[in-house]
Amino acid sequence: MYYQPYLNSETMKKLFLSMLMVPLAVTAMAQDYTQKEVRDAQRAQRREAMVQQLTNALKTHNFTFSASQMTPEFMGPEQALNQWNNYVSVYPGFLEVNLPYVSAAQNVTMIPQRIDINTVQFSFWEDMNSGSQWTLVFQTEWGNVKYVFHLNYDIDNGFATLTLVPNMGNTVVYSGTIRSN
Repeated sequence: MYYQPYLNSETMKKLFLSMLMVPLAVTAMAQDYTQKEVRDAQRAQRREAMVQQLTNALKTHNFTFSASQMTPEFMGPEQALNQWNNYVSVYPGFLEVNLPYVSAAQNVTMIPQRIDINTVQFSFWEDMNSGSQWTLVFQTEWGNVKYVFHLNYDIDNGFATLTLVPNMGNTVVYSGTIRSN
């Protein structure tokens, strides 16, 4: 006797739908991979546009450094800066500085003062670009104090440090970000 498996119409429908789903699943997986490639390409284009914009801003001296942390030299640990108004903005022909500053070892409370400078009297000493590393050095005088700013920026990771070196007082290192004006 010959045994013939019993396939009802419901089983046939399931088998047919399963056979249809295999090409759909393969197509969906291929589309998902293609979409990932497209997203990766778009991400790379956005990153390249950002790098070009920041490089141009640094070349033309038209940028803002926003400080998020400060470390007074010989004065203890890094301090978080939670305010939005801690920055150095450089425009062609104009410098604006608004930073906290711990002035001297006698300041027992460590309450920062503010350096608030708006001037057209400043000069750039040095611009160095070594691939993804930028270093800009500029200075200004405000009152009887000469301030020298050393800005280091790594385009690859977006990390920026600004070292403020006054001729009278403590050196302070600020960490933060750069954006173009």
